[in-house]
Amino acid sequence: MRTLQKTGPGFGKTGTWKARLLITALLVLCACASTEGDIGVPVGRVIKGITGEPVVPRGANRILVADFGGETAERTLRGRLGIRVRELLAADGRLAVVADEERADLVLAGVVTGSEIRPLRYDEMGIAVRKRIRITASVRLFDRANKREIFFEREIQAFEEFSDVEPPVVPEAAALDRVIDALAKRIAQQTMRGSYTELLTPVEKGRK
Repeated sequence: MRTLQKTGPGFGKTGTWKARLLITALLVLCACASTEGDIGVPVGRVIKGITGEPVVPRGANRILVADFGGETAERTLRGRLGIRVRELLAADGRLAVVADEERADLVLAGVVTGSEIRPLRYDEMGIAVRKRIRITASVRLFDRANKREIFFEREIQAFEEFSDVEPPVVPEAAALDRVIDALAKRIAQQTMRGSYTELLTPVEKGRK
């Protein structure tokens, strides 16, 4: 492994009320049962789903995307990721991307937590003929007006398998470009809509 840095029947009125109360209680209990390291839905996100409140507050119009931090990836990778996220958010049109925090209603801060190129298969000479690039990041969206955290995602990942030896040959630089773009799209989707499920690969969805 080397890092990129280096290397039936209807309810009555009473029944309907009781059913809704039970469903709400179950959702909250499921949310409370999840922890940061487990697969689950935070309580805040469950409540937003019930009330219909969007991820981006209705009164927010401007967003600052802070420079991505992290010690596990080179500065150029972090810079390219930040630029691409800003481009995607600007293209969405819902929020204006600003450079001054004092003008921003929201602040998106991210850290690149991992970046690696892992050999997957070798030929008879011991040369890696198939590899995988994977980049991970954590992101946090903060509402400055209400001084609250809207969400914190511990890990968002993007990856691609490629070969720079066997057809179809994909240069490492091109594979890296695609992974950065894929990760930026997931971060932008998470920021605007609270989920990037539609961008998951069949492998991530558990499909064969």
